[in-house]
Amino acid sequence: MSTTLFVTADDRTGAFECGGIIAGEGFAVPTGPHAKSDVCCVVDIDTRQIEANDAAARIREAHRTEATYRAHKMDAGLRGNWAQEVFALAEQGHSIAIVPSFPDAGRRCKDGVVYIYDQPVLDSPFGQDPLTAPISNRPIEVLEHFGCLHDNIVIWDANDTLELNAAAQQCFIENRMMVGPAGAVGAFADQVLPERPQASVHIEAPVLIICGSLNANSRNQLDVLGEQILRPGDPVDLATHIQVVASEIPDSEITLAQSQAKASQMAAIARDHFSAVETLIIIGGDTSAAVVQDETLEVLGTVAAGIPISRFKEKLLITKGGGIGTTQALLDLLKDFL
Repeated sequence: MSTTLFVTADDRTGAFECGGIIAGEGFAVPTGPHAKSDVCCVVDIDTRQIEANDAAARIREAHRTEATYRAHKMDAGLRGNWAQEVFALAEQGHSIAIVPSFPDAGRRCKDGVVYIYDQPVLDSPFGQDPLTAPISNRPIEVLEHFGCLHDNIVIWDANDTLELNAAAQQCFIENRMMVGPAGAVGAFADQVLPERPQASVHIEAPVLIICGSLNANSRNQLDVLGEQILRPGDPVDLATHIQVVASEIPDSEITLAQSQAKASQMAAIARDHFSAVETLIIIGGDTSAAVVQDETLEVLGTVAAGIPISRFKEKLLITKGGGIGTTQALLDLLKDFL
């Protein structure tokens, strides 16, 4: 089976972001580790936190899939193994445009520097990531650092939505593979797929928020929401409209194994209360993957920039990357229930 647009992503929330921005009314996008479609699908290759050589091997294998057009979702904060991944694809013969921009979600690239809400990426919460902090504000320096410069790779600025759309059009004209955050992937999808009206999906209560992310941005969003924050082991009462459970913040640096153990703990809480919720909100890539596991979801659309919504076992599932959204994001999303 050949796919019109085949998309990979380096983590689960990123995969859902891409599915959400591509989806439209009557056009759900299959998303997950084993997703397939003859039109468009997004495959999570789960390479953010593995060894670089393994990440390169995974993306090479994934893109053996027959497809007319291709894209890869890299982290907007330049975390992970994206340099080695694009180099592996370039060595495979793919012409690649890296466009590290998603202006609607506050990510942009100007004069080769990536900004998160007007802060260079190293000065943003992404720069303090306990597991995969970026090494530079400039994608070109990351490629140089890892020996991943290649004639098949170009990096383009996109400081606003107009520039992003122009980059996506140029990517299509030059028959390049788009590599960038979900906004860049979505702009490229608009070039190669039929027009898709925005889907209208309404959040339903009761809502359970499970936060396994340690990103300061997400923790600030929970504080601004103003609801009581429960810890693992606290009783959850879904007779109220909203309940929030967040993992404890460690006193010292956390290892990958500890992070995955916490994700499993938070996923167990979600499963324990799943039957009583109408909408489940999961914050954090590892936690989202632990909840959904290998199931392929039909992503329906987005409820805000970079925040997708899916149908999961007859419930609504909203997934949010740790660094996605302003401090008001959750408050804006749930204001009707407060």
